[in-house]
Amino acid sequence: MTDEQFFELMPPKKSNWGRRMVVGGVAAVVLIGAGVAAFAAGDGPGHWRGKFMRGFMEYRIDQALTDAGADQAQKDKIKNIFETTMDQVRPSRDDRKEMREEVVKILEAPTIDRNAIEALRAKHVAEMETRSKTIAKAVGDAAEVLTPEQRKKLVDEWGQMMPGPGMDHD
Repeated sequence: MTDEQFFELMPPKKSNWGRRMVVGGVAAVVLIGAGVAAFAAGDGPGHWRGKFMRGFMEYRIDQALTDAGADQAQKDKIKNIFETTMDQVRPSRDDRKEMREEVVKILEAPTIDRNAIEALRAKHVAEMETRSKTIAKAVGDAAEVLTPEQRKKLVDEWGQMMPGPGMDHD
């Protein structure tokens, strides 16, 4: 069998790669974006990166909602949920500075205090757990703003981009 014959037997590939990238990225952002941006956004030298990332995420969310058929009122509600959540989960500059100082103190000690390391780890895992719950609540709140059909469009588009368990709707 020649290469030409082989390729004739294969089904044609869809050519909506760019659309899948945008919609899949937006759906992922809707689900996990607040958490990612919470750590990227902040004060200090990297502040501009956080602002850029947040603006980009807002753009992507808006595009995904447009593709799902959301009206402006729905978009405004979800944007408000997003902004409120970002403000709640973003660690403050003082929090980040305190963590760095605690790590430095442990590492500079004459002997390594494993209990202090574990206490620091447990403290930060608890903080991440609280942030995660806030993000999960925001995802639920945002999902309730959309109709079941709009949510299905988001999930279907995301599934085409990133198939996984329960996401492969083809």
